[in-house]
Amino acid sequence: MPLLELSFSILSALRNTLKSQLKRGLFRSFSLTSSNPNTKHSHSIRSMSETTSSNTPSNHTPTSVDEAPISSQPESGPPRSKKVLLLVAALVLVGLIAGVGFYFHTSQNNYNETVAYTILENNDNPQDYEDFLAKYPDSPHAPEVKKRLQQVEIMLQRWATISLSDQVSDFVRFKEQFNCPHYVHLSDLKIDSLDFIHAQRLGTEAAFQSYLDTHPDGRYASEASIAQGTLRDLEITPEEREQVVSVIQNFFEGFEARDETVICSNITATMNHFLHQSNITKAAVVETINQMYNEHIQDCQFIVNRDIQVTRQSGSPTAASFTVKFTVDQHIQRDDEGKTFGSYQCTAQVTPQLLISSLTMEEISRQ
Repeated sequence: MPLLELSFSILSALRNTLKSQLKRGLFRSFSLTSSNPNTKHSHSIRSMSETTSSNTPSNHTPTSVDEAPISSQPESGPPRSKKVLLLVAALVLVGLIAGVGFYFHTSQNNYNETVAYTILENNDNPQDYEDFLAKYPDSPHAPEVKKRLQQVEIMLQRWATISLSDQVSDFVRFKEQFNCPHYVHLSDLKIDSLDFIHAQRLGTEAAFQSYLDTHPDGRYASEASIAQGTLRDLEITPEEREQVVSVIQNFFEGFEARDETVICSNITATMNHFLHQSNITKAAVVETINQMYNEHIQDCQFIVNRDIQVTRQSGSPTAASFTVKFTVDQHIQRDDEGKTFGSYQCTAQVTPQLLISSLTMEEISRQ
């Protein structure tokens, strides 16, 4: 832009100089014609010469006046013409400079506009669109930029509405409606997080596998793999479950029969908990069971229901204890008035050696 302004300034100055020089040359020519005393004299001599020539025979010898006519034009023509040519050449040069400057100015503007338009590609900042329209309102891209600005504003409003949603479907629909790379990426992150939370809530090996199938490179893929491996280690095989259930059933068979051998063969030397007692030995367990019977109880039977749930506690798969949750129904035959039925919610801990280390029984109902 400074080059263009300088070129126009030089061009204007040279044009004014040329006008001044032309006016000065015309004025000088007029002055010389009017003030030269030889001009009138030359006309008189030319007139006399013509008269004499008409009266003189053809063999008349020309005089010195005839041989040397006096010129009325000054001999300064060539230098002035040279100045004019130089001025014209300068004007042409300045014109070329101005043209080049204008070309570069226009090219720079076009380049800046192209750069500004390129910045808008995959852009989600409304301010950049507004800046483009303010700076290039007549750009051929202006209608398109206005339309894209409206779409960006709608997209941002929609994102503000769903950003805290816990529904995966909201972000799936957002991705289908808008193709902005930045917000598509944010949607993928939200979907990733929500799917992992869902897998954690279910807490099953299949749930974590489903997450890994959907998000093999997800942010929580490592955690899901670890959780899945932990669940796999804690998984109870059919054989293990059968063995644990057998221990529970054998213990209650000894309980109902008050068989010390069966009772003691299925518990640890010291139980952490038995009913409402802690750190109780085998002998104390047998004594507690015997105290629950009196002379009026003719028979007692425990039925372990089929709702047994066996889980493995965390630890080495080969040395982990089992947690067993189940219900037991107690049927009592007696010869007096009293309790004849009781239902209990039970929780037992079974060691890797298949011995009961803890047993609690909470009464649910009675008759």
